[in-house]
Amino acid sequence: MSGDMDDILQVFFQECDEQLQELERGLSALSDGDAGHETINAVFRAVHSIKGGAASFGLENLVRFAHVFESSLDGLRSGRIVPNHDIIKTFLKAMDVLSDLVAEARGVRPWMPGA
Repeated sequence: MSGDMDDILQVFFQECDEQLQELERGLSALSDGDAGHETINAVFRAVHSIKGGAASFGLENLVRFAHVFESSLDGLRSGRIVPNHDIIKTFLKAMDVLSDLVAEARGVRPWMPGA
C-alpha cells in the first residue's frame, strides 16, 4: 500500500476508535434507560460508519460483522426490537467483537499481551 493510502488507513482506524467510543456511550445510555430516537440513531450511525469505511479498504471480515450488527440495530430503530437487558447485553458483546475485528484489521491480535 502506498504511503498516502497508509495515512488514509490510519485516519480510518482513528475514526473507528471514535465511533467505538460513541457506540459504547450509546449502549451505556440504552442500558441506563435512554432508549430515545437520538440515542438509537447514534448507536446505529457508529456501526454504519465503521462498516462503510471498512468496505472502502476491503476489510471483509469487519464489513460482514458490522453489516449483521447494523441490521440488528435497525430493528431497534424500527421498533421491532425492544432494548431490554438481554438485548443490550448482546449488543455490548457485539461491540466487543467489532472492536476486536477493528484491532485485527489494524494488524493487532487483541488476545495477545500488550495489545
